[in-house]
Amino acid sequence: MPADGITPEGTAPGPLELVQSFANTLGAAGGDLLDTREKAVPWLRGGGLMPADAIVTGSEHAALLRLRDALRDTLAAHAAGRADADAAARLTRGLADGRLVTTLTPGGAVKLATAARSVYPSIVAAIAVAIAESGAAGTWPRLALCQDPECGTAFYGQQSVRHCPAHRIG
Repeated sequence: MPADGITPEGTAPGPLELVQSFANTLGAAGGDLLDTREKAVPWLRGGGLMPADAIVTGSEHAALLRLRDALRDTLAAHAAGRADADAAARLTRGLADGRLVTTLTPGGAVKLATAARSVYPSIVAAIAVAIAESGAAGTWPRLALCQDPECGTAFYGQQSVRHCPAHRIG
């Protein structure tokens, strides 16, 4: 990885890559990878977010799509270099389903974990923890949504950069 921490492809580092991947389940090239429960489940399983024997209910699927939309709106605000209070509030509400708690390891490390025992809150918790960790690392504001009308890809770059590497001008 280059010294500035940006991969040539605009791939987010560490746990933020999960968030980028989730945002990119909707895109011009691949269509919508989560538009039905039948399509969402294999993506969630492939990402290690859901056990093989688990299911997603209709209401959980709808909540998952709302979470992704709020995330994408927040990333669009990152690219535009502006605050979007509505997107931030919707993302906050969606992430609350993760039911996070602070835990301590025997060695004294502090971590976030889900208090939920069901599948959907665990999926949300994984995304919420990745966002929290990237916020603490200072990388969260650098994840953005390409503003090219034909693209909309989530990418990792300098703050307030409006286009992914494929659509960057100049």
